[in-house]
Amino acid sequence: MKRIENLAFVVATFLALVFAAGVTNAQEPFAPIVAVIDINGVERQSIAWDSLRSQVESRRAAYQSQLSARESELQKKGQELQAQQSILDPEVLKARENELRQEVAQLRQQAVEVKKTLDKVYASARRQIRDTLVIVVNEIAAERGLNLILNMSRQDQTVAYADNRLNISQEALERLNSKIQTVSLDAQQ
Repeated sequence: MKRIENLAFVVATFLALVFAAGVTNAQEPFAPIVAVIDINGVERQSIAWDSLRSQVESRRAAYQSQLSARESELQKKGQELQAQQSILDPEVLKARENELRQEVAQLRQQAVEVKKTLDKVYASARRQIRDTLVIVVNEIAAERGLNLILNMSRQDQTVAYADNRLNISQEALERLNSKIQTVSLDAQQ
């Protein structure tokens, strides 16, 4: 009987110590301080985004103009070759047709390379805007003591509803516009 009492005393003491340690180490309940932002909307409404879009369209139009001019030259060359078909030696005709096919293939490859290059510089410039936006969002979070910011972009659909007072999109847009107004596609290459 004494042994059971001793065991009960040890268990009770142990539980008291564990409980006391748990109470002293317990933290206050964590209360999230939340905001929402439309990341894609802020990006697309920014001055820098307008600059990027304008530069990309201008560069795309210039490339398209160059490619169209070269394509017209090759079509003309093909028509001339077709007109000379009856007077050219079959071997010469075949060689010129092969030459024309190679030029067409090179033009197609050039168009693919131009698109890749344009896509690459566009992505890099967009990343520059997004990186600046991340800095802005972190500043707002630090200033307001926010510990959770959710993306409420239409494409994302993470947030089904948020009171507009939680929305920091407009403030983020204003700060983004003050930090970055333009990105240079030339600097991205």
